[in-house]
Amino acid sequence: MINKGRVLIVDDDAHVVQTVSHLLQDEGFDTASAADGHDAIQQVQTIGPDVVLLELWLPGQDGLETLRWLRSESPATAVIMMSGYGSLKVAVKAMQLGAVDYLEKPLATSELLHAMQRAFVQRQLKPSADDVLPVKPLSLNGTTRPNGTADADLQAVSTSHGPSDPPLQRTLRRSVVLQGHGLQSGNKTGIVLSPLPPHQGIWFRDLITHEQFPADVKWVASTQFCTSLSQGPVKANTVEHLMSALHAYQLTNVLITLGEEVPIMDGSALAFCQQIEEAGMIEQDALAECFVVDQCYRSSDPEAGAKSILIEPYDGFRITYRVSYPAPIGTQEWTYEHHSGAQYRRELAPARTFGFVQDVEAMHDAGLIPGCRFNNAILLGGGHIVNTAPLRFPNEFVRHKILDIMGDFYLLGQPIRGHIRANMTGHTDNVELVRQLQTMLTTV
Repeated sequence: MINKGRVLIVDDDAHVVQTVSHLLQDEGFDTASAADGHDAIQQVQTIGPDVVLLELWLPGQDGLETLRWLRSESPATAVIMMSGYGSLKVAVKAMQLGAVDYLEKPLATSELLHAMQRAFVQRQLKPSADDVLPVKPLSLNGTTRPNGTADADLQAVSTSHGPSDPPLQRTLRRSVVLQGHGLQSGNKTGIVLSPLPPHQGIWFRDLITHEQFPADVKWVASTQFCTSLSQGPVKANTVEHLMSALHAYQLTNVLITLGEEVPIMDGSALAFCQQIEEAGMIEQDALAECFVVDQCYRSSDPEAGAKSILIEPYDGFRITYRVSYPAPIGTQEWTYEHHSGAQYRRELAPARTFGFVQDVEAMHDAGLIPGCRFNNAILLGGGHIVNTAPLRFPNEFVRHKILDIMGDFYLLGQPIRGHIRANMTGHTDNVELVRQLQTMLTTV
């Protein structure tokens, strides 16, 4: 069979790589593969493929960043973007950056082969370097770094050999990808969690523009149904479950690349814990700051009514929460004292978000939270649970409320030493108290 050309398949899903490779080889193409953006760049420099079939969501350097590099450094290479968790906005951006086509997963054989045909036609055009966009540097905390220098910046990182006292800053050992659906949009979405050097903090970065802002309570834009942040055009919606997991594992330096919204997954934080543990964690050569509560602080919301939340001095980190709802929830009170990420994964992370069917239906009718589905929330109605059984914990509802508090309070930017006591509060109340604590930080 005549060789039709060389195709580089870039995807961290080994099953996708194997399936597409076999298909293209049967059609007469020579194939190679890469599992991430950095590996793809090395392969392009080494084997010079005619076409790159490039996944959007990749660990480390994402697909759009890799596309920018390809258009700048290898303009004759045709690029086809693909993803099962993209959007029209992302597809348009990929085409603007110079992709030949954008394919939705699962890939249809006919569409893939037609895209290959178009890609090889475009490859004959051999665009000049004047027609491509420059690679945008990444700027964090006022420091500008060219793309691809993260490994050099992380040379100061040391491997963790257990708990440290005083605590050290922590980051991920490597990048990981997580994909799912957005609660607020209902669309497929995803995130890439990447390591950062010491003293950077936690940052949200837009997948398309690469603009970024810190995970800080001052950027909270909405607490309706979930906690959402924004700075100008850059948005980070539904962050509380991810932030809760980062808090639990005491990760202090992480870059979160996303397409406006953190996926809701199954309504719990378990998937985030699994990805963090899969990535691995390392302690860094810098001390981690901790907010030590020296007096009692309360939410100042005059509309709180029976709701209340306070934080008081305590030698550790503890949360006591009370809920009182109609059946089947009833009144539940529970105290969680945090010691480790593994403990959090067992005792809190599996607890799912919940809501009453009539409320969810009303919100759907109003065009809100279209991503709330039977498989990502506990739905209640008629005095019983309508969509799942059994519960993961007898008191799963109060546990999830504590999970949310851990996420919202990590928007302070550092771990906390104190005891939080709350009754029937939500994201608005949590954020109000965190803002009080931040005011104390800035006035010290």
